[in-house]
Amino acid sequence: MSFESLMETRSAREYADFVLPAIRPGDRVLDVGCGPGSISVGMAALGASVTGVDLDHTEFADAREYAKSERIENVTFVEGSIYDLAFPDASFDVCTCFSMLEVVERPLEGLREVLRILKPGGVLAASSIEYGGLILEGPSEPLLRRFYDLRLQIYEAQGDVWPNRGRQLRGLLIGAGFIDVEARTTYFSYGTEARVRSFGLRQVAGCEEDWYIESLAKYGLADLAEIDEMHRAWLAWSESPDAFAAFAWGRAIGRKPV
Repeated sequence: MSFESLMETRSAREYADFVLPAIRPGDRVLDVGCGPGSISVGMAALGASVTGVDLDHTEFADAREYAKSERIENVTFVEGSIYDLAFPDASFDVCTCFSMLEVVERPLEGLREVLRILKPGGVLAASSIEYGGLILEGPSEPLLRRFYDLRLQIYEAQGDVWPNRGRQLRGLLIGAGFIDVEARTTYFSYGTEARVRSFGLRQVAGCEEDWYIESLAKYGLADLAEIDEMHRAWLAWSESPDAFAAFAWGRAIGRKPV
């Protein structure tokens, strides 16, 4: 997928809409766990100075090149960890943690580090997927749910993903020292021909990922025949007029005490 396409499918407009009103021109924004960087670039369009941070610089390589080619000078990317952010105390107005706390083993420790680098009164916005809120309809629906059930079993066996962190965000922010915390849930829905096809084909690709196939074999959860069956089912689902899917996401906003 090109970075331009990613700017549409993983846009600030859709994923960061709940914090965009808090970002003003000239603000310093830190996007922790920025991943491919499309949301960071989108937030920079508001006139803020945005820094994207991720553990691996290859994650945001395309975003860095895109910003350079488009002469977007108010977004930068650096390697870093939520546990050890290489910035002075009270240096950012807004911090975002989109779709990353569910892979953080010690979220309170990470959020306290975020609290440190925020200015007094600064805003933290966090979002995490909530697997308990999956809505799925269409052909072979039980088999497609099996695809996710197997993924959850892998997460449980490996102990490196917390798929229900979306429901925990309010408690985590309060526990880390944030105030005026407000938690909500939103759904990302796939209910148009284009979005159904795009979502379905991403799950097709998920059936082909080495880590998924190898993990299923390692833990004795499924064989290649079942994986192939799910692969074909997602292909059919992606073209079905009956197909619909929606994922719940937990969202929370809090402030650093003044």
